[in-house]
Amino acid sequence: MNRLRPRDRVGRDDGFTLIELVVAMMIITMVLVSLMMVQVSALVTTAQTRQRSLGTAVANQVMEELRALPHLVLSRGLHTSFQSAGPDANVSAGRLRPPSSPAINEALVLTSSQVTDAPPLSGPGGSNVTRQTDPSIPGVEFVSRAYVSDNPATADGVLTLTVVTSWTANRTGTPRSVLLRSEAYAPQGGCGDNANMPFLGACQALFSASGGSVGPVTSLTPAAFDPVGGGVAPGELLPGAVHSSGTVTAAGTGVGVTSQQTTSTESSVAMPTSSFAPPDAAVPQVTSGGAKLHNGASDDVGASGAAPSNPPAQSAVGTASPITISGGGVTLRLTAGSGVSGAARSSMVASCASGIPAGQGCSGATVTGGTATSAGMEVAGQAFTLADVGAGASSSFGARLTTAAGATGIGCTVLDGAGCVAAGSSRSIPTAVFGAAPWAGGAAPTGLVRLTSAYTDSVLVQRGKLQPVTTATRARSAVLAYWNGTGYSSVNVNATTSATYVGGTTTWTGGGWTVTATPTVTITPAMSMTDNLDPVACTGEGCSISADAGSVNVAVRWTATDGAAQVAFVATTSLGTSQADAAYRAAPDA
Repeated sequence: MNRLRPRDRVGRDDGFTLIELVVAMMIITMVLVSLMMVQVSALVTTAQTRQRSLGTAVANQVMEELRALPHLVLSRGLHTSFQSAGPDANVSAGRLRPPSSPAINEALVLTSSQVTDAPPLSGPGGSNVTRQTDPSIPGVEFVSRAYVSDNPATADGVLTLTVVTSWTANRTGTPRSVLLRSEAYAPQGGCGDNANMPFLGACQALFSASGGSVGPVTSLTPAAFDPVGGGVAPGELLPGAVHSSGTVTAAGTGVGVTSQQTTSTESSVAMPTSSFAPPDAAVPQVTSGGAKLHNGASDDVGASGAAPSNPPAQSAVGTASPITISGGGVTLRLTAGSGVSGAARSSMVASCASGIPAGQGCSGATVTGGTATSAGMEVAGQAFTLADVGAGASSSFGARLTTAAGATGIGCTVLDGAGCVAAGSSRSIPTAVFGAAPWAGGAAPTGLVRLTSAYTDSVLVQRGKLQPVTTATRARSAVLAYWNGTGYSSVNVNATTSATYVGGTTTWTGGGWTVTATPTVTITPAMSMTDNLDPVACTGEGCSISADAGSVNVAVRWTATDGAAQVAFVATTSLGTSQADAAYRAAPDA
């Protein structure tokens, strides 16, 4: 019988001994514990990083709020009772000495007269403490303290701003803090002085102004005539012409000025244009003219995208051709004035208009010359003048005056503090005739309505420290005549004229057609509106004014019929207006 030897039995045993298992478990446990410690450490580090990031954001927010305070508030520094919220570890014997930055050792600016409604520097009780929490980090409060100090390393008049934001880490219980520093000062020349940028926007007065001339505009729109008999379709100017309106516009000018820390000006010119517009957007307009000029300047030296300080003037001569539409035996023609000279100027260096001193931010826009802007109708070979407005001239200006006063025609003739802003516009129209035709019986031989003396208007507005409630200067002059059915009635127009006149209906017959026309003249007075909630200081909403020279509108209702085709429309002409506005808001507490 064969027997296994002990050596053979031992060779066949499988598995680990108890001691081997215990050793293996101890090694695995140690590895797992090490991994857990690494993970916990990573979580703690992430939480601390999150808290520091939020603490930095809080400090930045408080610093921006601090810098947004008026310079006069900042210059008073801390209220003498700023420690009303408790001891301050960053202050020792009236000096700023934060433990996190031992190198800082500066005298605090303290004033017993400091206001107590200007957080974060001086809130209720004079406290300089701001407390904030974040729901994403429960149990952590960020405490920010704001300071104004006198740093001997900076120039006189410079305020050193410091914000220290502190908190206690919610896992380690370790105190943490973030410290931010900045500087602030007012310009040596006071608010509005651009020579010492950067400086606090809150210390700067705010100015704005704009002006412009709205040129004469004639518009043709359908009028209901004979819906039962088939008349003009709704929205159709002429039968089958697929155009719902016509417009011819003379040249216009515009200027603008804005100023706070820096000044920017712009000017523009719109050349005469004409168009027939369809009611359906899929149908193209018939247009002519409409060129535009634009110019801009700024003293924001070095800013990305800022306009140059002294760009060359932009000038051009407008061109336009007559445009026509026909339908139902009637032809309508619009002619935008051609040959108009326009110029747009903007500068911080040179004068933009007579009376504006060089070196003051300004803008100017002018148009002169050219041919008349007109609208006409042809029926059975006979021409009818719907409107014919002679080319005149217009000029607009805007100016921000800080170191040199303007002339009488510019405004801001005296300056103080931050200065003054002004804007204005003036226009002239030499001739205008409406409804000229060989009317029956010799009626209205020189038209249904016409200017018998040139039309002029102007407006000027200004606002500044010494001009908080200065009234607008408005002027308008013209004499017009309208056909009353038996003769002409004369109307003297000035800035206060407000009236409506309905003229007599006149008739022309020829070629199987009958044309009738009835004029209406509407005159509105010059307007001026002011908003001076605080006319002494012009703080808060500031002091503003807007004005225009009023309007003169001539509307003539035309009808034409040959018994089959029937046309009715209204030709309305506004002689335009000059307009301007200006606003000034003083720097708060500055």
